Amino acid sequence: MTQEAAQGVVRERADRSTTQNFVRYSRDVEQMEPDFERSLQAVLDDMKQHMRGSLKTEGIGLVVRNAHAKGYGLARGEFEILSGMPSEYAQGIYAKPGRHEAMVRFSNGTNHVGGDQFLGPITGIGLKIFGIEGKTLLEDEPDSHTFDYALTNHPR
Repeated sequence: MTQEAAQGVVRERADRSTTQNFVRYSRDVEQMEPDFERSLQAVLDDMKQHMRGSLKTEGIGLVVRNAHAKGYGLARGEFEILSGMPSEYAQGIYAKPGRHEAMVRFSNGTNHVGGDQFLGPITGIGLKIFGIEGKTLLEDEPDSHTFDYALTNHPR
């Protein structure tokens, strides 16, 4: 598909969705959860507990992350942000057209690394886009110039 054809598809979809009320992002849109720090600490404690226990329970002599522990593949690619995007969509990383290097990780959705037949049908895709201007929300790497998508499917 040519870039002109792809832009036409984006415009056509935008035209069909004009009944939606788009919200331009600003910090005023967000509302801080009253117990955010306590909730965050509970999640972090749970993750740490799982990871410490996984050293013994997984039987591979390694600590295993608490989700998407088994990777199936890694692919290198390119992520393109098209020009001519309707203003409703042209915000955040989509505000400036361009091409960016990207990495995609395919994984199983569980927190185990056993045989595939025991892991179930949930799968995940992690997409990391490089060369993104601005600071990230990650406190430990604010200048990484990356953007991450975490995608998971679950059969119905």
